[in-house]
Amino acid sequence: MSYLLSRGTGIHFLSAKSIFIIFWISIIVCGMVSCGRADDSQLEQALERAGDNRAELEQVLKHYAGEPEKLEAASFLIRNMMYHFSIEDYFVHTGTGEHYYPDITHFADQEDVSRHCDSLRASGWSIRQEKQWDLNTVRADFLIRNIDLAFEVKKKPWAKEVTWADFCRYVLPYRVQNEPLTGLREELMRKYVPLLDSARVQHPLDACRLLNDCLHGEITYRETGNPLRPTIEETYRAGIGTCEALCNYVTLVMRAAGIPVAVRRTTWTRMARGHVWCAVRQDGKSCDFGPGEMPFGAYRHRLATVRYLQPAKMYQLHFDADLSGFPVDDDGYVTVLKNPLFSDVTDEGELPVYDLYIPVSHKEASSGRLAYLCAYNAGKWLPVAMGRCEGDTCRFTNVAGRNFFLLAVAEGKHRLRYVGAPFLTRGDGTYHRLLEDAGQPVCQIFRRETDGSPYSLYYWDSGEGTFRFLPYRSLTDSTQEYDNIPRNALLWYVHEKTVQDDRIGMIVEGTFKKSNEF
Repeated sequence: MSYLLSRGTGIHFLSAKSIFIIFWISIIVCGMVSCGRADDSQLEQALERAGDNRAELEQVLKHYAGEPEKLEAASFLIRNMMYHFSIEDYFVHTGTGEHYYPDITHFADQEDVSRHCDSLRASGWSIRQEKQWDLNTVRADFLIRNIDLAFEVKKKPWAKEVTWADFCRYVLPYRVQNEPLTGLREELMRKYVPLLDSARVQHPLDACRLLNDCLHGEITYRETGNPLRPTIEETYRAGIGTCEALCNYVTLVMRAAGIPVAVRRTTWTRMARGHVWCAVRQDGKSCDFGPGEMPFGAYRHRLATVRYLQPAKMYQLHFDADLSGFPVDDDGYVTVLKNPLFSDVTDEGELPVYDLYIPVSHKEASSGRLAYLCAYNAGKWLPVAMGRCEGDTCRFTNVAGRNFFLLAVAEGKHRLRYVGAPFLTRGDGTYHRLLEDAGQPVCQIFRRETDGSPYSLYYWDSGEGTFRFLPYRSLTDSTQEYDNIPRNALLWYVHEKTVQDDRIGMIVEGTFKKSNEF
């Protein structure tokens, strides 16, 4: 699996090799890193890995030699830099090598941007992606400026009650995710902090609510038409973006104002792709909110009550690496679930969580082996949780909701082997196993809702670990009839134009129900 980065309700994928490198650097070089007093050996290891950039980072430490708190903050950032990098997309001309990034503010709308980018591709331009590791590129003046600005807002009334750990993780960092670094922090601080001052805000939650209400009138969720990863500057200028872009921008705004805000994400189990949103920290608790959305504070309830949104797993991003949960006997499979910058926060949602125990034979998954809980998303089974086989059972903790899942184990860095039959959880730790019975076929009529052209129906073959096509018996203008559907089968009824969005399901009491209907 690749590193998930969502755009709006969509996800695009970043190189799995990058995450694999991060994990093994962390295992071999670092050990567990946490926010607190600098560990000299971890700091020295980070400086060694900085190579030619070591002098820049040492300059930062020297600069704060007489300021213990800022020195500790600088050490915290440098110790954890090896886990962070920027990803930058741009167009490059195949003939001249010229680089170009379109400014979406110069175009009328999304379609205009799309046409422009299509014309670029047709005239010799292609998209290139660059990765730059923070340890090797972050300069002293940039880091010093960001640290000083973070400590300037740390004196504000609403920031005084922020714990040191939350300050390090969710205010101090100079980046949000893997976006190109930005110098906007000071400009955003000067723009928004006076609003909090004039309102005499005293607490982080109130400060976050006020700024998010202000941002509601300044930013809008909208596809831009730009196939390139958005920069924070682009979102700031244009005022539009998908959930990924808005989340990065709003998180930077909040942190620039001294408000501890974290990024949260999920891979959808009831529809395609995934999602990111924000959470503000106060008194050791988190309050979820949509970037620039209103009403503030209702986001967690929305995720729990809107059926197709209910997340089976939620993860929270922090700047420092926590290796306490990384498996010592790792199977080598590359997945974001092993990313030490993410913590599982599913139990903070409103949906009850439960532990899943899935029986397996020793032939399928030996005791102690890692296992992956997969959901069908955009035509693929994607891992959403990582567990471990204990004897003849695989255990997954803190799972939420009613979802179709399939168990898998690793077969190399980038390949999974599906184990057993898919199953539908009931929301309490029990589940219904969908082991198909082709010897007792059932009849079913399916409706067509797109353009009148035929759909395709597939069932999951548990023995072969793949979807099998089922031909229809008869066809009308609005329906397709089947008499060959295996009983108790997991089904996928899909139209070629909506293949990324169509959902799996099963027949219940004579009706085909999709995953979002359970």
